[in-house]
Amino acid sequence: MSFLTDKANYLFRIFLFLGVFMSTHGLAQKSKFIEYQSQLLKIAPQIVNGQTDEEKLKAHNELLELWDFIVDDPKSMKFSFDSLSPYFPVLTSEDKKMRIINWFIPLSNSINQYHAIVQYFDHKKNYQVEYLKPLEGEVKSANSLKLINREWIGALYYQMSEFKKGNNTYYLLLGWDGNTERSNKKIIDVLHISKTLTFGAPIFRYKKQRLHRFILEYKEDAIVSVKYHDKDKIISFPNLIPIKDDLEGLFDFYVPDGSINAFELVNGTFRYKEDIMNPNKVDVPKIKKINKGLFPK
Repeated sequence: MSFLTDKANYLFRIFLFLGVFMSTHGLAQKSKFIEYQSQLLKIAPQIVNGQTDEEKLKAHNELLELWDFIVDDPKSMKFSFDSLSPYFPVLTSEDKKMRIINWFIPLSNSINQYHAIVQYFDHKKNYQVEYLKPLEGEVKSANSLKLINREWIGALYYQMSEFKKGNNTYYLLLGWDGNTERSNKKIIDVLHISKTLTFGAPIFRYKKQRLHRFILEYKEDAIVSVKYHDKDKIISFPNLIPIKDDLEGLFDFYVPDGSINAFELVNGTFRYKEDIMNPNKVDVPKIKKINKGLFPK
């Protein structure tokens, strides 16, 4: 009886020690990421508010160097970095297998330089990190491109939602692109993890077309809200028309006409629906002139 009591006490002390050790280790990990977050918050405003492009790019390099240290640790995916939300969209999927860290640099030539880091677990459950490289120049047939090996339609993402198509998991991404001084874009895209990251998939049925993604281009000062409504499984967006009939095809003159269209998710495919009842309005950024913060208001 004494032997059993001594053994029970010994095991209790071992479990107590392990519990204290794990708790202390967890707190140390959290403190480390809190400190990283504080350093990021010091650098982030300089990327937008720098007096010159050189200052902004210098701050960007410092920021990237810091993110290198952070994303090297898979445990960083468990830390929310929620204090960065005014500056960085840090979007983490519900299944905790995907995270996108996203920002842009507004340069003096009215070009936005987009950057993104993707942390994810691949099909073999190995932790991976990719630094995305946006396509340069005018991208032709962007709605029909399948992009792999870190290539990407540059954007600032504000919403991520996961869905299934067969046995595969896809991540729906909604983003903004401050295209030119005259027009903005909203980009509806999908991301899939296989042997590599793949952007775009032929799952958007728009009228008689099958698209890999859907892009709305519109007048710079127009307010265009694109939102995924998880309850109804729809992506809502305004119907866009030119401000004059003779401007058809010139998308920097397109504005909402008051009606709402949608893509409805059916068996892993988004099917176009015209003139739906307007779901709850969510104003997602009118963005162009930014006084502070990397994430558009």
